[in-house]
Amino acid sequence: HVGRMLMYSVGLQIAGIASLASAINFIVTILNMRAPGMTLMRMPVFVWMTLVVAFLLLFALPVIGIALWQLMFEVRFGAHFFSPATGGDPVLWEHMFWLFGHPEVYILILPAFGVISEIIPAFSRKPLFGYEAMVYATASIAFLSFIVWGHHMFTVGMPVAAQLFFMLSTMLIAVPTGIKIFSWLGTLYFGKIHTYSTAMLFALAFIVTFTIGGISGVMLGMIPIDIHVSDTYFVVAHIHFVLFGGSVFTIFAGVYHWFPKMTGRMYDEKLGRWHFWLTALGTWGTFVPMHWVGMEGMPRRVADYAAQFGDWNLLITVFAFMLGLAQLLFIYNM
Repeated sequence: HVGRMLMYSVGLQIAGIASLASAINFIVTILNMRAPGMTLMRMPVFVWMTLVVAFLLLFALPVIGIALWQLMFEVRFGAHFFSPATGGDPVLWEHMFWLFGHPEVYILILPAFGVISEIIPAFSRKPLFGYEAMVYATASIAFLSFIVWGHHMFTVGMPVAAQLFFMLSTMLIAVPTGIKIFSWLGTLYFGKIHTYSTAMLFALAFIVTFTIGGISGVMLGMIPIDIHVSDTYFVVAHIHFVLFGGSVFTIFAGVYHWFPKMTGRMYDEKLGRWHFWLTALGTWGTFVPMHWVGMEGMPRRVADYAAQFGDWNLLITVFAFMLGLAQLLFIYNM
């Protein structure tokens, strides 16, 4: 057992060192290997977003690595980190998971912000409005993402002072995110907006959908509302509005925008539009009703539900299949 523990431990340390080395190498590459005259405040916004994500990975992944290391020792070797029956604390697992888990949300969405910040100016025929504000807002989001993890844990019995801290810090993180949205809107304002491209349609849909998802996120940051809708479909609706309507919409936008440059071939724009409208309609039809059934108390992670939710779930299922089938158009088009 001791030998196996040492083997696992050494393996995890090697993997951790390799991950840290990769992140550090990426950061050094961006900072020290720029072209002559390419100052930090002239770098493309997408590069800035990727640089900030490298820092997030550098500081967030070791936390989940340690948590998984503890979990492995508990399951395999009978350690007592998280089991209350043997003196452990399951809330410790929640703290360690969410200390990684909330920065992970921004690890997923910040590259999407970079993609949108390239596409919106391209199809508005204007430079990005508020470039420096966008950069500083990104750095602010990265910092704040490490001090808001407790808003996932309002129902575990933490002290009121801690709840208030996490609520206020969650309210605060909405400010730099709002700056980004206003920068994109400022870029569109008085721009020569071209919607002939499917990429631009997805970018515009991203702004609307992500903003609504952000508003429901601010609601979830408020202690009384969060306790009321904790572990309900309201949370499912929120996370899909910000991460499906956020990250996935921008992946589609990026693919449509750069596909001709990457491959030298042009996709079918008409099929792209069909893909966009079916995806947008499927997204809204699937996730908007989840807000309502969530507020009425339908729990998530439960295989069954009360009869009162039957009609809404039928509607959600129909739109979910529409959303899934729409992606076949995308695959065929590409």
